[in-house]
Amino acid sequence: MPTDTRFLPSAGSLAADPGVRRIRPDRRVLELTLRLCGIPLLRGRLTVRRAEFARGSLTADIDGGSFRTRVPLLSSMVTRELGQVRFSAEEIAEQPPAEFAGRLEFGDSTRDLVLGGEVREAGEGCVILWLRGTLPPPRRPLRTVGRTVRLLARRPIHIEFAGEFVR
Repeated sequence: MPTDTRFLPSAGSLAADPGVRRIRPDRRVLELTLRLCGIPLLRGRLTVRRAEFARGSLTADIDGGSFRTRVPLLSSMVTRELGQVRFSAEEIAEQPPAEFAGRLEFGDSTRDLVLGGEVREAGEGCVILWLRGTLPPPRRPLRTVGRTVRLLARRPIHIEFAGEFVR
C-alpha cells in the first residue's frame, strides 16, 4: 500500500461547530457534464471564485466566463451566456448522504437545484465537501441565447462539486 495514501474519516454530520469555513483556492473543482443515454458527450469545468460553508449552509460564487472544455468554439459561446453564477443552499439532510437544496442564479435566471453527497471532517477546522446532482432543463425554452446554447440547454446537466473548506 502506498505511504502517501490519506484516509478520511467516515462521512457524517459535523461536530457542533458554527464556524464559517472558506474554500481553499487550490483544492476545488466544479464540473458540468452533458450526457446522452448515460454517455458523456460534453464535459467542462468552471472556476469557483469564492465559497463559504457553515454548518447547514453553502454559498459559492462561480465565474461563468471560466468554462473550459475540449471544444474551443463551444467554450466561448457558453461563457458569453453564463456571466456570473451564484449558488446558495441550505442543508436539508445531515446524515449520510448529505443533501443541499438551493438556488442557482445566472444572468437574469434563477433555478432550483438539489445536490447530494458527503461532508467529511479532515482534521482540525478542515472539511471536505463533495456534492453532485442534476440540473433539469428549463421549463420554458431560452430565447435570449444562441442556437447552440439553446440546443444544449434542452438536456439535463450533471453537476459535480468538490472542495476543501478551512477556517
